[in-house]
Amino acid sequence: MQVRLFIVWLISFNVWGQTGLTSENPVVQNILSTSGNDSISIINLTNIAGKNRYNKSSLSLLKTADSLGQKTANRFLKANIYYAFGNYYFYNGDLSLAEKYLQKAGQLTDAKKYPLLKSDIFMSQGGVYRKKGKIPDAIDILLQSEKILRTVTINDKDKQQRQILQSKKIILYNTLANFYNQINDFNQAVSYYDLALQKAMILNNKRNIGVILSNKADLLLKNNRYQQALDILKQAIRYKTEARAGKGSIANTNRNIALALYKMGQYQPALAYINKAIAHFETSVRTNAFAESLVIRSNIWHEQGQYQKAINDAELAKQIALKNNELETIQNAGLALSKAYEATGQYQKALTNYKIYHTAKDSIFNTQNIKKITQLEMQYQYDKEQQAQKLLNLAKEKSAKFKINILFLGLVALVLIIILLYRLYLLRHKSNAVLKQKNRQISNALAINETLLKETHHRVKNNLQIISSLLNMQSKFMKDSMSKEAIKDSQNRIKSMSLIHQQLYQKEALTSIETAGYFENLLESLCTSYGIDPGKVNMDINIESHLLDIDTAIPLGLIVNELVSNAFKHGIDKETGKFGFVFKKLSGHQLLIKVRDNGPGIQQVFDPAKIKSYGLKLIHILSQKLKADLNFRNNNGLEVTLIISHYKINS
Repeated sequence: MQVRLFIVWLISFNVWGQTGLTSENPVVQNILSTSGNDSISIINLTNIAGKNRYNKSSLSLLKTADSLGQKTANRFLKANIYYAFGNYYFYNGDLSLAEKYLQKAGQLTDAKKYPLLKSDIFMSQGGVYRKKGKIPDAIDILLQSEKILRTVTINDKDKQQRQILQSKKIILYNTLANFYNQINDFNQAVSYYDLALQKAMILNNKRNIGVILSNKADLLLKNNRYQQALDILKQAIRYKTEARAGKGSIANTNRNIALALYKMGQYQPALAYINKAIAHFETSVRTNAFAESLVIRSNIWHEQGQYQKAINDAELAKQIALKNNELETIQNAGLALSKAYEATGQYQKALTNYKIYHTAKDSIFNTQNIKKITQLEMQYQYDKEQQAQKLLNLAKEKSAKFKINILFLGLVALVLIIILLYRLYLLRHKSNAVLKQKNRQISNALAINETLLKETHHRVKNNLQIISSLLNMQSKFMKDSMSKEAIKDSQNRIKSMSLIHQQLYQKEALTSIETAGYFENLLESLCTSYGIDPGKVNMDINIESHLLDIDTAIPLGLIVNELVSNAFKHGIDKETGKFGFVFKKLSGHQLLIKVRDNGPGIQQVFDPAKIKSYGLKLIHILSQKLKADLNFRNNNGLEVTLIISHYKINS
């Protein structure tokens, strides 16, 4: 079955009336006369156009808004007008004009002042790029939109704005998942579908939940994960039914459930579901959906030995598909007929339909090859442009560093001259004045050193992030799962160190790490890395807040990274797992770390001399450095206890 990918706009709009809205329309005249000023009129006119899904009649509204916008210097209002024009041309098929207006809107919009509008503009541009076949560009600009939305903070009391923000994230994550699905990046697609689903669950929007579940199930069907797809589809149809979704949407879900059951050999229940889908599609305008459903039922009839019924359904499906030039349905119907005619001894008809199947298959293959070649060419051009941009940024960075160095040398020379002149002045003052000046110099030096130390930590953190990104890029070119896993482990180790330097330059204490914030950030990062949903896994976290010096924090962070990674990879069921983490100070100047899960535990006594795992070796070496007692034991799962004696803690 062909899986169609598209941007699913999950937010429903209320349409204002059924008649065309023009500047002479009483509703519009009323808005213009009651808005009070041009700014409010512009906002109201563009909003009405959006609520009407930018249909043809919306153009006159936007032109009216544009004429009002000529009188204002307000960049936000002008950006809103261009954004609305971009969406209008996108919905009406003029991608060139859509891209032009969206670029103009983006140039006028500051992401720091108007983050939500900037994010919306990027999302619309992503839709344009997808329709043009520029999937890498589409993904890149949607990731920029995601980055902007992450920076938006809204007061907890403003529930309406918080819901709007969550809804935008749902749209964004679902769209990103669809794009990754289109380029066959299974893991990224699943990750973003799950993020979208998590946000939709928070809002309890059952219609959105049903749509996202259906999209994820399509992905699983495409990758032959039929049982998983079936489980999710049954959830989807429950949510769609409760939300009173359209009959066509429910019929699609019934068809996909039938396909999953058929692939799993459960023909009788598959027949019941496909009959429900066909009952709807045969009375609707979605002729190809009807034809696809007939092919599925034909295959079910064939498996049950009812060959004439299989022939009847497949012949009708072929006629519809030939009329609409639906190659994939022609291919599937031809194959179904070939098998059915062969089973009934009608070999000439079987051969004829097998040729139809092969002809359609070759056409699809050629079309897909053309698309792949085009996609590769676009990817090459995109990578080339990215490389050129990196070189340009590098040149600018070098130029900026050179200017900074010149300025720094000038400042140093100036400081030296000032110090020299001031020393001559100090000779003529009393001893108390000399002491006062020395204290001032010491304070200045400490301030400079503090600034330099913060900058050093910042740069170390950035360099570690670059290394992690390079490893991530390298992993995408690897096919070996063990190599990918090793790179992922390395990225997590780098992340554990990066979080330390990030906290050092963000906080006032430049040599101390606050344990509560650090370990919480590390656990959150590892949950994201290994796909652990704290809403499903029973997380028992107990972290005391202490200030550790950096020489203790780095090895301790690496040890915790390895222990938690091991629990998430081998010890926790992502649906029903239990995980515990404790960090506290014991009496007797000792620190305790305890990590536990409800997994299978260990099969043998932990012997450092026989360790083969790099991660366990790292834990053992770092434990020795901290003079720590390390203990592994089975306690309804694996429980690892680390008691540290050699460390530095700041008050």
